[in-house]
Amino acid sequence: MGESIIRDSGHAQLTEKQLSMGRSKPRATAARLMYKIFAIGRAVLGAELVTRFTLNASQLFGRFAFELSSATYGEDFPNAAMALSDEILRRHVLNGATVLDVGCGYGRACRMAAKFSGSVVGIDLDETLLERARNQTAEKNVEYIHGDLTKYLGGQNFDVVLLIHVIEHIDDPDGLLQTLRGITTKIIVEVPDFESDPLNLVRFDLGLQFYSDGDHVREYTQGILSDQLARNGWSLVELTKKGSAVLAVAEAI
Repeated sequence: MGESIIRDSGHAQLTEKQLSMGRSKPRATAARLMYKIFAIGRAVLGAELVTRFTLNASQLFGRFAFELSSATYGEDFPNAAMALSDEILRRHVLNGATVLDVGCGYGRACRMAAKFSGSVVGIDLDETLLERARNQTAEKNVEYIHGDLTKYLGGQNFDVVLLIHVIEHIDDPDGLLQTLRGITTKIIVEVPDFESDPLNLVRFDLGLQFYSDGDHVREYTQGILSDQLARNGWSLVELTKKGSAVLAVAEAI
């Protein structure tokens, strides 16, 4: 594919020149046709019904596009599109640190953290995902555990714990965040950002599906995540938004 801003996203910022273009653009026949179809639909069916349809369609096709982009670019795409980055890990996972990745899935964050850690343990309840993680992980300082976090711990402590797109799936995030205070002094948490898509405000107002995954039990804003951490004894060190995610680095109080 030649030069790729996705593959190079960790090393360079997009420039004004790259994002500038001429006023004259190719004629988009398909787009003009769709505008006509929606204009007719709005006139016949009404604006609200057509709005509901397009909101649902845009969310569904957006999910398809994300998954297909991940299939095309591999881990380069989520690494570029999500909030966790090498820069954040370099700042907060000091050389030789021990890292626990809770709900590690297929191990993407484990492999990222391995570059800066002495050892990384990934734990998950899904053995299928863990098998995929093991097959994709060449780093020798990464270990994968199948099981429940609370049963695995057994008095172990870690310098940093990762919660990358985990707590939005958990019924009792307060309980987990309080438990983690007993095994680490620093956590890095990434959650979906409700505010990253302004159309979510309309979806919420119209009573449509606004969650980004059917397994989520809540969506997050920057404020909701900050409040959740504070009430469970975590002090924010860093808070950032990128792509469709909010990321917080917090230390135990």
